[in-house]
Amino acid sequence: MNRSTYSRFVAVDPTVSDDELHSDHVPSDNLQSEIDEALGANYDSVSLFLTNERWKTRWQKMCLSGPQTPPKFLDSLQGQRSPARIKLENTASGQFRVPHDQKDAEIEMEAELWRAGGGFKREEVNIMRNDQAEHVIGFVSDWLELDSHIEGVRYDSEIALRQELQYASYLGILNVILPSPRRGQEVTTYARAINDCLSSSTVSPYLSLSIRIPVCDIPPEDGAAAKGVNDYEDELSATWQMWNTIRMVCGPTQRVSVALDLTAALPAQPGVLARWSAEHVQHLILPATTFIPNGKDYPVLPKLMQGFLRDLFKNRPNIILSKTQINLHKMGGELAYAQYVRHLEKTSPFNVARDATDHLTVESFGRGYEDYLQAPLQPLMDNLASMTYEVFEKDPVKYRQYEQAVYRALLDKIPDSTTIICVAGAGRGPIVSNCIRAVERSGRSARIYAIEKNPSAFVTLQGRKAREWPDFVHIKFGDMRAVQLPEPVDILVSELLGSFGDNELSPECLDGAMRLLKPDGISIPASYTAYLAPISASKLYNDPSGILRDTKGVETPYVVMLHAINMLSGGDEDKHPRCGPKIQDCWTFEHPRKIVLDPQGLPITNTHNNAACHLTFHIPYAGLMHGLAGYFEAVLYKDVGITTHPERMEKVSPNMLSWFPIFFPFKEPLYLPSNSELEVYMWRLSDTQKVWYEWMAESFLPCVVAGRPTVVPSPTRSNTLGVSLGNQLLSSPMLDAPSGWGHARSDSYFSVEGERELRVKIGQTSLHNPAGRSSWIGL
Repeated sequence: MNRSTYSRFVAVDPTVSDDELHSDHVPSDNLQSEIDEALGANYDSVSLFLTNERWKTRWQKMCLSGPQTPPKFLDSLQGQRSPARIKLENTASGQFRVPHDQKDAEIEMEAELWRAGGGFKREEVNIMRNDQAEHVIGFVSDWLELDSHIEGVRYDSEIALRQELQYASYLGILNVILPSPRRGQEVTTYARAINDCLSSSTVSPYLSLSIRIPVCDIPPEDGAAAKGVNDYEDELSATWQMWNTIRMVCGPTQRVSVALDLTAALPAQPGVLARWSAEHVQHLILPATTFIPNGKDYPVLPKLMQGFLRDLFKNRPNIILSKTQINLHKMGGELAYAQYVRHLEKTSPFNVARDATDHLTVESFGRGYEDYLQAPLQPLMDNLASMTYEVFEKDPVKYRQYEQAVYRALLDKIPDSTTIICVAGAGRGPIVSNCIRAVERSGRSARIYAIEKNPSAFVTLQGRKAREWPDFVHIKFGDMRAVQLPEPVDILVSELLGSFGDNELSPECLDGAMRLLKPDGISIPASYTAYLAPISASKLYNDPSGILRDTKGVETPYVVMLHAINMLSGGDEDKHPRCGPKIQDCWTFEHPRKIVLDPQGLPITNTHNNAACHLTFHIPYAGLMHGLAGYFEAVLYKDVGITTHPERMEKVSPNMLSWFPIFFPFKEPLYLPSNSELEVYMWRLSDTQKVWYEWMAESFLPCVVAGRPTVVPSPTRSNTLGVSLGNQLLSSPMLDAPSGWGHARSDSYFSVEGERELRVKIGQTSLHNPAGRSSWIGL
């Protein structure tokens, strides 16, 4: 489904009087009319509690209203186990028997029979027919305390939870929402209970469990004691921390998700909100009380909430609207809430781009490939199929930029001379056509040579040469590293770039082709730079195929249209001088370049194409890192370029389609607390047969201690664009030639007035893909 679904929350039998408790009224009798009415109002389902007050009353009678324990023992006993389970206790004077009457004994017997496997009474449930389950999302009783301090209450809550899930499974309900954890310090106990239900044979394996979680803790009231920055940021991360504990205890599974509660106002910090776009948020709980009246008294959402929802809509959650029938707002009635939210969804940037019909966008081009793991191409080892070429040729932006680069290079040549152009790796010929148009636009004289090693693609080139290309185009079959041309070339054009720039062996291929270029010749591209950023990507990590569960799978880089992710790094370099920008450059390759060659003009070794980087990122808000996102930026000629860098793509090459980012996964997610630092290591290595990448990461937590003051030097940068984006000066090869690569690492301590900052190491990944054991690109 290409849109979110909508559910109306139904309050079935919200209150029950004493007389009604003894009546024959069955709440489920009215449910079908509620379902029909909701479907008629264009909702997709109804949401309701599986049980009602009758069940709550009976459970409390069995589990909380035990015998009257003497007060002097009550305080010491309640913290250990529920009163209903108290039978004998040891005291200083010996064993003490708790007195109870016949009624207490009957209650205890009823409770024990229920614990042994008792069920509901029909008047205690709000749904009884399985034909209604298709349109129902069930809420588990919100009064259950899976994380209670009282042992007996906790165990009895677990039994009640399993009973409700078993009943939902019996009816065929597929989605159930569980109450939020009440106590953060006991969330592990809560998570263990959820995990137990997942493995229970009485709970359907098709039943999805969503944990009701608010975006963040409610901020302190005015007048509360002042808190430090770290305390406040921990508060903003508290609910995410609870969710993170739950999903880590439950392990990789598609059955556990978030039902994000949007009752409270949102925090203003973008980083706190952005983390939820990377989580498995299956439901959004949106009560009418969250809406505010506009100038005409219709319900609308605050601006901050609008932006947050628009970002979440790309993951197509289910929207649960509640309290819409209480006439909280004067105009619009109940349906106004759903109509307004649907309008927000339809006009969200992602959906507008995805549904664009007047031009091709990344979102529409990549529809169906969001968060889908694809192995990178092996261009030297494998010959591409015609359909693969066709997909890449749908990108007008890339070819427009290449044509402009060739055009600009032609204009810089001597006007009356004949410029020799070589297209190395011509494929089916699209860049050859671009070169022809650039020659015609410039009015210059030229000869074009097109080289291609794929014998099948060469057939296509022969056809285009015969039918549409002018006589000054010549085609040559063979590997660019071995083909001989009748004359040296002025402009060498190639399109060998991968998602990480060099990951499809552009450096190695062009090393062998540079012998064709005149000493003063021009290479297009002139250079390309690889970039990395740490990301949280739980959807990728929990990929149903299980591809990331084995060593080979998790040590392989993947081409991915990154969708449900959160970039964990921050970019405030002034406040964190050890750290670089949000997205950092790894290394740059330039062409042509000076290297040692053999008599045939080929490199003797490939060591000059090995590279390494050591990057330090500031992590402003807590998150779980699943891997590294890789991007590239290429200078084609002078200020003409192409890039997949998220912060510059709109300026340099908007809506370019040919490359998705690359994803370097980690075997185990690495937890990063608020205000921590992440150090990333990446190597590009090779031998005589292959090229491969190795990667790992370490996490550190800065802390201030007393000691001698010292100073941390600012990191050096490899190259700069000189064009600011917001308040940040971004590293880029687009204007200045690279002056080196990598960032200077300092183990010094930043200090103020006799205090120094130490970094405590808190985590580390293993080294991934050593010696290219799992993934490599063949030479």
